[in-house]
Amino acid sequence: MKKFVVVVLLMSLFLSLHGKQHVEQERVVVAYVTSWTKMMPDPFLMTHINYAFGHVNDQFNGVRIDNEARLKEIVALKVMNPKLKILLSIGGWGSGRFSEMAADVKLRTSFAKDCRRVVDEFGLDGIDIDWEYPTQSSANISSSPEDTKNFTLLMADLRKYLGKKKLVTAATVGDAKYIDFKSCIMYMDFVNMMSYDMANPPRHHTALYPSPYSGYNTCSQAMEAHLKAGVPREKLVMGMAFYGRGELKDGLGEFVKTHRLRAGYTEEWDDQGKVPYVAGKDGKLVLGFDNPRSLAIKCQYVIDQQLLGGMYWDYSSDDSQLDKARTLALSLLRENRGVEAPRKILVLAERGGDHEAFTQAALKWLETKQSGFRAEITVLESVKELSAGELEKYHLILQLNYPPFAWSDAARKDMETYIERGIGSYIGLHHASLLGDFEGYPLWKWFSNFLGGIRYKNYVAATTDGVVQTEDAQHPVMKGLPGTFVIPSDEWYIYDANQRQQVHVLAHVDECSYQVETDIKMGDHPVIWTIPNKPGRNLYLQFGHSEKLLSDANFVRLMENAIHWALYDE
Repeated sequence: MKKFVVVVLLMSLFLSLHGKQHVEQERVVVAYVTSWTKMMPDPFLMTHINYAFGHVNDQFNGVRIDNEARLKEIVALKVMNPKLKILLSIGGWGSGRFSEMAADVKLRTSFAKDCRRVVDEFGLDGIDIDWEYPTQSSANISSSPEDTKNFTLLMADLRKYLGKKKLVTAATVGDAKYIDFKSCIMYMDFVNMMSYDMANPPRHHTALYPSPYSGYNTCSQAMEAHLKAGVPREKLVMGMAFYGRGELKDGLGEFVKTHRLRAGYTEEWDDQGKVPYVAGKDGKLVLGFDNPRSLAIKCQYVIDQQLLGGMYWDYSSDDSQLDKARTLALSLLRENRGVEAPRKILVLAERGGDHEAFTQAALKWLETKQSGFRAEITVLESVKELSAGELEKYHLILQLNYPPFAWSDAARKDMETYIERGIGSYIGLHHASLLGDFEGYPLWKWFSNFLGGIRYKNYVAATTDGVVQTEDAQHPVMKGLPGTFVIPSDEWYIYDANQRQQVHVLAHVDECSYQVETDIKMGDHPVIWTIPNKPGRNLYLQFGHSEKLLSDANFVRLMENAIHWALYDE
């Protein structure tokens, strides 16, 4: 498989999120990874992984770990990135027995020693304590007025038995209550501030600043509370949410991953709180969440406030393209400024043959335009060895003169899943509709149906100019294009059936405008169409034979419109 990362947006030295870092790694990015999910993290997108969860055992004197096999898999990521730190997070909402353990010197000492055993046995870098919360029982766990004092004793014992080289951290509630930080911060490497879950609709649970939509607390107020309580800036890590909090009906539970809303809901922006939210028909907030834009702003806040870094719950709640995790890694570990991660485009490009000149010109054009698209472009010359699940990493699949045959069964399955689930967008050019029985490969029926129930029948072999007539001038793909425009020196495919009933036609070609005499005609001949019966943004452009297209202002405008429409909701 020939696969090339052409270039990455934003900084010439930032070659990829897996590449060499040009900014000294002074901050941390802490990712919570759960025991009950199967998704394996990209070990280069964070500095620390907190594995959730371990628990105080039933005897109050040791540690019980959820899904030890998964923890071992997570620790194995250090082979890929030896700098990665792995901690076991003990606790979580509803995880009790802390109060009893911490109150008894023998139990507490035994627990701390067992933490050391776990660290050594599993090759961990430390322990994160997620006691929710000392002195109170809102999580339906036991508590005591002495919990705050005993928390300090627990931190001291963990430091004693883990030693100076291992990490001791804790997750803390956003308002900084329940812990005497001034008495225990000396034992802790840093504090993971849970600056989320701070409200329910119609209030946002993780606004950065106070606003009419924010709840009883915000990220900035949580930071101030922790500083006032005695946590130094250099030990404070701001928590961020990769999930939404609010109503889960009508598919809202999956919205933060799919970015698709049903009718009756709109995505809005709180410019005071610097966070997005979903509003219902009455305009009220029904779901609060973070997106790459708000996370980039929060990362800039972390940098401006000289905090240690950012933390998030949890890795598996990100979308398929890892937009949120990539935003934190790019902002805090590489660029030293808040910046959204670039969109990812996979270009399928067949090399050689009659279309090589166009392909070369198109790839060169894409390289010059990617900063404008705020995108990272990967070029793939063969899908035969495409890794399972690889397509879902991309926001857009651009089938640039790549035929729909000679795909492996696995690649076909991945493509079908990508389109049917609306994981990302699709743009096909020219050769993408060469549907039929070719080179010993049978017709890919799903792809034929996807493009409108068509099969390639013939083409105007003598390349010729053609006049394209716009049908839907209001569609974003056709923005700024004249009612009629010429496409130069192209082949004009015709099909065995008219696709108009199954697609949304944006433009057709006037077959009388051909400069050559030919009987190869469709009559009604669509050449630009979208595919609205699938959940993503899907588009086919019939052009792509001659390199002259990349010197044609109308074609270039068409491509710019198409890619921008496919990548963004604007």
